[in-house]
Amino acid sequence: MAKLSFRQVEAFRAVMIAGTTTGAAEILYISQPAVSRLLSDFEDSVKVPLFERQKKRLIPTPEAQILFEEIERSFVGIEKLARTAEELRAFHRGTLRIACMPALAHTLLPKVSSEFMEQNHGISMTLQVRSSQQVADWISTQHFDIGLSAIAVSDPAIKTESLAHSELVCILPPGHCLQSKATITPEDLENEVFISLGTEQSIRYKVDDVFEHAEVNRKMLFDTQVSHVACSYVLSGSGVSLVDPVTAIGFIKQGLIVKPFAPSIRFNYNLIYPATRPVSQLALDFCKLLKKRLKELSESSENLFKIK
Repeated sequence: MAKLSFRQVEAFRAVMIAGTTTGAAEILYISQPAVSRLLSDFEDSVKVPLFERQKKRLIPTPEAQILFEEIERSFVGIEKLARTAEELRAFHRGTLRIACMPALAHTLLPKVSSEFMEQNHGISMTLQVRSSQQVADWISTQHFDIGLSAIAVSDPAIKTESLAHSELVCILPPGHCLQSKATITPEDLENEVFISLGTEQSIRYKVDDVFEHAEVNRKMLFDTQVSHVACSYVLSGSGVSLVDPVTAIGFIKQGLIVKPFAPSIRFNYNLIYPATRPVSQLALDFCKLLKKRLKELSESSENLFKIK
């Protein structure tokens, strides 16, 4: 393989983010032909097909997605280095970096983060939303100070603390025939269009097991990786789903119907930290505020979000 240059990698990353060479040129402040040339050189160097050309857009291949994920990890490290240098110049370390699974990132975490910054003037925060596994990967490599994840992690580089245990809830579109039922069961959802979470999530298999055990058939026409997309899809009247309660509660004001589901399917919210360094006081204070707000949400949720 020919030697890669940082500029080629930078051009590839910009194209992946922007979707076009024109957009990438705007990100990098160079000309569009320069981006095209760098991208062509990058493809020649790696010797695998990275894009399908469709009109003016570049459609990434699976190989391109794998390369992009690896490059993003490297860029997170570079950004961390730049941030640390900036903090040293300012003689402070008032920065908190949080990696969060989608289930808490839609409404709750932005509100808590905003409140925390108001209480701690002068600090800066970074919030990255990724899958639970990616969150764990970033915490283990110390790219972030706090991780919020749904999966159980067995890694000596990670320290885990339970934030909350709850149960999945059933979500229905406005006006659904089951809206007056107190608790939804698998039998109630026979032949309903069911919005599933993606197969990369372990909770998907727990849900499927419940319906298979009950011998209930669903119309499996659409799935998504993130729960707030499932909520939006159901809200549009396109089906029903089971999602975590924190995400679902955030959509009630928009008209989403949220109901308890039986049998219970447990959903975990975990705090994870790098195990090889002490947790900063800033991180501990943030987690304390987050726990307080979660408890308040549970108390006001009319038994939809039950912290166990």
